[in-house]
Amino acid sequence: MRAIDAMSDEQGATDSVRREDSNGRMDGRPPFSVFLSGVMQGSNADTSLHAQDYRQQLRDIISAEHPEAEVVCPAELNPDSVAYDNEAARRAFMGELDLAAETDVLVAYAPVATMGTAVEMYRAHAAGRLVFTVSPMATNWAIRFLSTRVFADLAEFEEFVREGKLGRTVASRAG
Repeated sequence: MRAIDAMSDEQGATDSVRREDSNGRMDGRPPFSVFLSGVMQGSNADTSLHAQDYRQQLRDIISAEHPEAEVVCPAELNPDSVAYDNEAARRAFMGELDLAAETDVLVAYAPVATMGTAVEMYRAHAAGRLVFTVSPMATNWAIRFLSTRVFADLAEFEEFVREGKLGRTVASRAG
């Protein structure tokens, strides 16, 4: 069973669960899941990776305002993926695509063209999920047509989250 499955009842509906926050107060916000999509290898022809520090930045931005959110990070699920053999890599890639379609929200970080991110965005979009993309490439068709909203940079996304707009958008979809 995947971690996000624990957030659903047998019918797949999201629970409105009261949770205790870090200060011991009860938080009545319903939990939601977020998939962190983003460039890993990009156009690199070898096994080198782009810097992955954006993943922790995104996690921090989301968790600060939404401690009830489950943040799913494929880089954490498959930390040695560049060394996988073909079968393990295929299982990981296909599993990540399934997760992208199952989570409530996909946040894509695409400072450069990234095929894996585009496929994850497509799967989430096709499944009717919210897709928020951080990218300077707002005219790129994959980014333009698969995103619920595009942010020029992390600071703009952070402002959106801190203003409560992420939570309101998720809540409007759930209701």
